[in-house]
Amino acid sequence: MSSSPSTVIEHVVLLKVKSNASDDELKAFVEGVQSLKAIPGVISITVGSTFVEEWMPDRRNGHTHTLSCRLESKDALRIYQDHPLHEKVKKESIVPILAGPLLAVDYESVVVLGDSTGK
Repeated sequence: MSSSPSTVIEHVVLLKVKSNASDDELKAFVEGVQSLKAIPGVISITVGSTFVEEWMPDRRNGHTHTLSCRLESKDALRIYQDHPLHEKVKKESIVPILAGPLLAVDYESVVVLGDSTGK
């Protein structure tokens, strides 16, 4: 008897970072986002710069960075959003480097793992 697939909540944020953001500001941004893993209910968190390869159309619409947070549940998303650490990182490490409005979306998904063996 197989168990039903588990679902997770994905919180994805696209950011437009100022072109004159310093290396220290960018380091504080990345480290701040990575620190959010300490919030209860966070499964994983990733952050990075967007990119375009020569064979790809540029679909970024000016978004230079992305963060993605996987959470255990909708309740965990609520805890994350209201958590003092999240508020601190937004205020101190994200808002100061924004060049424009960010785009945030949340969705519920079943996790389907790929076959990393290449077979």
